[in-house]
Amino acid sequence: MKPGRVIGLLGLALLFGTAQGCSSNPKFFAKDPDSIRIIGSKGTGPGQFNEPFAIGVDPKGKIYVADARNHRIQLFDPNGNFLLQWGSQGNEEGNFERPSGIVIDASGHVFISDYELDRIQKFTSQGTFLAQWGLSGKRPGEFNSPGGLALDSEGFLYVADIYNHRIQKFDTDGNFLKAWGNHQPISLVRSFFNFLFNPGAAGNFNYPSRITVGPEDTVYVSDSYNNRVQAFSTDGEFRMQFGGAGVWGGSFRVASGIATDPRGNLYVADFYNHRIQVFDKQGRFITKLGKFGTEPGQFDGPTDLAFSPLGTVIVVDWGNHRLQSIPVR
Repeated sequence: MKPGRVIGLLGLALLFGTAQGCSSNPKFFAKDPDSIRIIGSKGTGPGQFNEPFAIGVDPKGKIYVADARNHRIQLFDPNGNFLLQWGSQGNEEGNFERPSGIVIDASGHVFISDYELDRIQKFTSQGTFLAQWGLSGKRPGEFNSPGGLALDSEGFLYVADIYNHRIQKFDTDGNFLKAWGNHQPISLVRSFFNFLFNPGAAGNFNYPSRITVGPEDTVYVSDSYNNRVQAFSTDGEFRMQFGGAGVWGGSFRVASGIATDPRGNLYVADFYNHRIQVFDKQGRFITKLGKFGTEPGQFDGPTDLAFSPLGTVIVVDWGNHRLQSIPVR
């Protein structure tokens, strides 16, 4: 790990208490745990994971997973059966040092962000290297630990530039178009629950990690250490925010993966609360699912999620080294 990258997704673990159990709304999640499909286990073999971190699903339902500590991408069919893998540790074309974000465009091109190498790589759907861009730095088009990726309806690519505390926008050839956001750290405030309060001003970030583009091309950003989600236009104009630090419904202990369903509802991975939360497109809390554990429907630090055409939301269960495919209604 490069010097200075000491916070990461785990850096505030000791500041938070024990997560609370959560119940789910059957209008959104299937009630039967037996309906949840578990994909993968800890290991280095095909179909196994070592700290999986990000997920992308193509229009046909194929599942791409950034297997971060195995420094590779794995591809599964819509039912979770292993198909192929590519990548290994290194800094050459097609290598990775902790792949951290995935998105697939309408032509089947796969874009992968690399947390340590500060670059974006572009591949065919079968893992053939096509292009790369990015360097370490703070200037336009440079990165300091790129994370989540998203595409809008016109095919423009958005990158959560985590340690530069900003969002960058590119075309799919890697040409820089726009950036927005500044570092606005939260203030440490001790309370009964020992939480972090005082999120930064609207439009600023404190380690933004994930991003998605919803209906009407609204860009939603998980502003992770401000414990909130912010919404923007595709030009970076602030629209709204929701969340806050806590364990109750609608609050977060490090907001992580984010995705929208066909109705425009937002599903957000709540890392240290070990749950998935659902909001409407105005940011109003609807329901939640999960608690800490290893059983189906339980999580150990969910980091990302994506919807499948099969009617499931697939969650990256980071600490349990697996995916969970959960039926949604």
